[in-house]
Amino acid sequence: MAKLHDIEVDDYLAQCVTMDPLQLEEEFVQLPATLAYWNERYAEAQRGYLRAKVERERASSRLTMECRAVLEAKKGKATVGDVEAAVNGHPEYMKTKDLELDTEIEKSRVYGVLDAIRAKKEMLISLGAHIRAEMQGDPTLRDQARSRSGRD
Repeated sequence: MAKLHDIEVDDYLAQCVTMDPLQLEEEFVQLPATLAYWNERYAEAQRGYLRAKVERERASSRLTMECRAVLEAKKGKATVGDVEAAVNGHPEYMKTKDLELDTEIEKSRVYGVLDAIRAKKEMLISLGAHIRAEMQGDPTLRDQARSRSGRD
């Protein structure tokens, strides 16, 4: 199983996207740091994807010129389809395309975690509002809240 700084990755992901209803205060405190961490991971994944895409486009442009020259030297004239087929079948192009696909998948995976954390944030906000509403209706809790805030 993959490890991230000696932490089981699956356990860490589960911890980031789950909520312990008995430790809501800790969840509220931890959420901004978790959100910032995964937002940074998403930005890194996006950067990696865009770099891989640019590299694939550069390789495609260079290989298009090279393949056209080779095909024209052999046949005298090269069709667009012949050039595209030669480029798409070239090992260098396939390598850059695979890298682009891998980085796009990683970007999507990290976005999914980030999306789950955003959903957790919304659930915590809703749960906090629900708890506050319950506290306003309970005289004992209302008295405790007043005494803490100094409003007697």
